[in-house]
Amino acid sequence: MDDDLLTSGEVARMLGVSRQHVVDLCDRGEVEVVRTGKHRRIPRREVTRRVQTLTREQERSLWLHRAVVGQMMLDPDGVLSRARDNLLRRREVHRGAVAQAYFDVWSETLDRGVDAVVETLLSRAPAACELRQNSPFAGALEPDDRLRVLEAFREHWRSHHDDPLVGD
Repeated sequence: MDDDLLTSGEVARMLGVSRQHVVDLCDRGEVEVVRTGKHRRIPRREVTRRVQTLTREQERSLWLHRAVVGQMMLDPDGVLSRARDNLLRRREVHRGAVAQAYFDVWSETLDRGVDAVVETLLSRAPAACELRQNSPFAGALEPDDRLRVLEAFREHWRSHHDDPLVGD
């Protein structure tokens, strides 16, 4: 079963990303590919390797960024503009820091537009989880909305993860 070959569309559905993102991963060599004629096929084990159980902190960040996506759908230019401004400020404050590499990736992602940003914000892939830890979307949510998302997350975590931690 681990040797089953899947289409890029099947892999995309399993990972919760776009088919184009899977194609890009294949083209960059980040995912093993078997060519069958003109078609790409991805071994099932590659999907298993990429699927990750999120830590509490990573899942909390994912919940917050899902809310950011909702706000971005209402005001894409405003949210992206705020993110770019935040990136500029953070680059100045954290000059020479390791975080610069994350800022570079965010800058490239923002330049690719709303679809690329949404894909990154919603992805459970390890690279996206790391990027969200250096998110430029501070202030994209109103404080009351942010608090509601965090409370909903705490309730979700309590009821679905049996974790005694209930704080932020």
